[in-house]
Amino acid sequence: MIEKLNNFFKKIFINDETIVFSLMLIATLVVLNYFGSILTPFLISIIVAYLLVGLQRKIESFGLRGIWALIATFTIFIIVGAALLIWLLPILYSQLQLLVLETPGLLNDFFAFISQLQSSYPDLVSSDQISAFFQSVSSEITQVAQNIVKSSISGIQSAITVLIYILLFPILVYFFLFDRSQILNGFLKIIPGERKMLYKIWEEMDVQLSNYVRGKTLEIFIVGISAAIIFSFIGLNYTALLSVLVGLSVVIPYVGAFAVTVPIVIIGLIQFGLTFDFWLLITLYLILQILDGNLLVPVIFSDAVKLHPVVIILAVFVFGSMFGFWGVFFAIPIATFVKAVWNAWPSQSLS
Repeated sequence: MIEKLNNFFKKIFINDETIVFSLMLIATLVVLNYFGSILTPFLISIIVAYLLVGLQRKIESFGLRGIWALIATFTIFIIVGAALLIWLLPILYSQLQLLVLETPGLLNDFFAFISQLQSSYPDLVSSDQISAFFQSVSSEITQVAQNIVKSSISGIQSAITVLIYILLFPILVYFFLFDRSQILNGFLKIIPGERKMLYKIWEEMDVQLSNYVRGKTLEIFIVGISAAIIFSFIGLNYTALLSVLVGLSVVIPYVGAFAVTVPIVIIGLIQFGLTFDFWLLITLYLILQILDGNLLVPVIFSDAVKLHPVVIILAVFVFGSMFGFWGVFFAIPIATFVKAVWNAWPSQSLS
């Protein structure tokens, strides 16, 4: 039995590099599990710096090289970040505050609309179904109210933490962008061996993940701006807040689009009822989702991550259960990393 187990591990860990890589992976998971909340600004800064490298290469293609390309890239980052912080964030905060204040009235309007369904459509909805719906919604509202109270108690501490993150964020991005060569070389020096597998994993990850992340960023802006145009044209309340949610929903494949549709439908029903404006809103929103899935995504991600939809959905649920929100957020990059490790593992190439 021991000999079979020994042979099994020898087939998996075929050289020293596979052992070192496995230990590094376990150590990374342990650190993220226990210190993930502390390291959040560092991880986000690394991702943003990685995105800015693509912008830097684009700028260098126009003839601006070296330190000047880095300065131009970081300047664009500061301008865009300041615009979002000064212009968009106050709008989102005011609309979110308005939504919280108007929630009791919105709930009353929603309940009144649901109550009218039985008289308007007696064959479709029964009084027992409406009663069951009210009971389930009431329990959910009680739980949400308790969570809001708990969140408000720690609100001051959270505000201070967010302020510190905002101040640290551009500084960290600066160092990760300008000193990335020194940081990478220092990281590679602590890894023994020839690092063939590591280079192979990085080559596959860099090609696929860079296309995915930059393409997904472009998709967020296009879908978010398109949603803002549709909502503004119809006159939907909380346009900025809902548009940002629609834009960010594309990060979580399939599940995100479904989740963000629920508040849009509810707010549309409360505001317009079953009128022409409501059906126009739903029609234009569905057209946007269809164009995003069947036109925009194939164009942007023609060379990006090639994963089956079943694998993507499975990755969302598995990594979401393991790492919570960030596991859902980074489900596709993590799945891409797993695929790259599988392809680069020496025992696989030998077999």
